[in-house]
Amino acid sequence: MFDEQPDDNEPFLYTLERESEVLKLIAHLKRSKKSYVRRRAATMLGNISEIPDSNERRQTVKALVSTVKTDEDDSVRAAAIDALYQRGEESFDHLVAELAEVELPEATERTATQLLTEWLSADHLEFRMVAATALGKRGATAAVPSLVTALTDPDPRVRTRATRACGRLSDPRVVSPLSERLSDDRQQVQKAAANALGAIGTDRALKKLVPMTQADDEALRLIAVDELGQFGSVKPVVVLVDALDDDSSTVQRAAMLSLLELLTTASTEETELIRETVVEELARVDVQATVPALLDIIADGTRRAHRQTAIWVLSRITGDRFRSEGIDCLLSVLDEPDEETARLAETALLELRNPELEKRLRVYLSRERGSAAARDRARAVLDEICDDSSGELVTTGVDYTYVDSPADYTDQNDSRE
Repeated sequence: MFDEQPDDNEPFLYTLERESEVLKLIAHLKRSKKSYVRRRAATMLGNISEIPDSNERRQTVKALVSTVKTDEDDSVRAAAIDALYQRGEESFDHLVAELAEVELPEATERTATQLLTEWLSADHLEFRMVAATALGKRGATAAVPSLVTALTDPDPRVRTRATRACGRLSDPRVVSPLSERLSDDRQQVQKAAANALGAIGTDRALKKLVPMTQADDEALRLIAVDELGQFGSVKPVVVLVDALDDDSSTVQRAAMLSLLELLTTASTEETELIRETVVEELARVDVQATVPALLDIIADGTRRAHRQTAIWVLSRITGDRFRSEGIDCLLSVLDEPDEETARLAETALLELRNPELEKRLRVYLSRERGSAAARDRARAVLDEICDDSSGELVTTGVDYTYVDSPADYTDQNDSRE
């Protein structure tokens, strides 16, 4: 099938990958005398996501397995292993069966785990990297002791992959070793450890993240604050509230989102306690560190649950300093297409009742802002905070002008004239 001898110096290997020329890549993998060409060909065969032709799929797996078994260069063998893994577990299991010299049906999970565990201590870096990744994705809890050992591998790339694998396995035995990686000399390992502890999500795992909220590096503080939102109890509330005063606005927003996540995902039994604790703790923080973040999430947040919870919190902590901004934000939400969110904004406005709210509602209605449904909600709020006689001002055509200063009033009347 491969009568044409490939030229090792051809500059179009990437073109072959882009055009999914599988058979030509296999030719380079099998016949090239240069190891870097074979290595690139193996990698590319793993990168091609779809190979429609079933015969080409079989040829690809067969060529990669043969490379793993016979190639004289360990880096090429490692690239072939990684490519088989990228092609899916079925292809990888075929390799395991071949190396274990058993028929495929007998290539049990235990056999694969044993082989991968051996690779974790291989001399060649790529073998250790692939083994760490594969063990995590396969959920190989039997390999936990070996993965814990790999957390101290001399190469940070292996430590990173072993760290991620431990996070996937969520075994209690990995929590303490993972916490030690939070002080690794490579940031990529530190980040992986923080993410892994957050993925495990137990109280013990998440407690290990608390000190990282004070790390010098903003990226590490951000990860820790973000993961603490998965706690599901009041325990990290104080830490997250303190993070609202972080020097980084990105960390501040993440802290607020984590607080909202705690409120949103709390169990029925804990909801009331968490709400009381959050409001109580937020009351001790400068509103400059809280209300703008809430307004931002309500206006531009992507998660419905977070926006709704932010509306509830805003109505409880907005003081005089941001009252106008809070009212403006909630008035805009009255026109929200989502009925439940709009109703929450209506209820929240009632919590901000004061003379300014009455004036702002009258202006909103007199200028016929928003949809008919939004105006109905605004009118319902006004009816709630006013007596019937004053409420008639809304519908009798009385000229009611709300201004921030006498100059505003003059300007508005001059423009009418």
